[in-house]
Amino acid sequence: MKILVTGHKGFIGSYLFNHLKKIGHEVDGIDFPDDIVDFKGGDYDVIVHLAAFAALRDSLKNPDKFWENNVVKSKPIFEYCKEKNIRLLYASSAGAHSWWQNPYAITKKVNEIQSPPNSVGMRFFNVWAENGSRKDMLYRMLKENTAPYLTKHRRDWIHVHDVARAICYLIPDNFRGVLDVGTGKNNSVLELAMMLGRSSLPIKEVQGEPESLCADTTQLTNLGWRPTIDIIN
Repeated sequence: MKILVTGHKGFIGSYLFNHLKKIGHEVDGIDFPDDIVDFKGGDYDVIVHLAAFAALRDSLKNPDKFWENNVVKSKPIFEYCKEKNIRLLYASSAGAHSWWQNPYAITKKVNEIQSPPNSVGMRFFNVWAENGSRKDMLYRMLKENTAPYLTKHRRDWIHVHDVARAICYLIPDNFRGVLDVGTGKNNSVLELAMMLGRSSLPIKEVQGEPESLCADTTQLTNLGWRPTIDIIN
């Protein structure tokens, strides 16, 4: 199968790009910004669109920047897939469940609305990895002792390996619409901090974020997928 991955140099994209190659797919990659804006298409069976800004708290400071990158620059991909009836899997977010809370979540909800018919919106929950994640991701910040504070939030933590596996389950399937990509259980930020030896950090109330998130994994488990890596050992 010939697959295009946008955002193939990013955290999830780079992992998926290499994983797809390992299991025998023909894979191309493009990234932000010019490659997406100047996208001219290609002879692809599936496009996995992961190129986007993803730092929620940065979106509060630069909402226009997030709108431009996440919504406007996704349109050429969406329009091409609609025109050619190419199966599209695109990155959404757990934040789309409460999309009104911050600019980042708004961009994800808008993309769900404007997505073409033959598409799957993947609402990623808190993706993590031991190595290779973005510097602003909470697991890495706690591990490297760069987190300034803790919150009382509960999150569904899914390993990037399980995200890549979930996408591979979805690529050949006929499901269309939006689904959650998480483990189906959540742990508190405090639990994670205790495991990593960072529980002495101050606790702060944070606006614009949901208190608790947990994925509904029904659609994925119906395909035979199960998470394999638990963040709390």
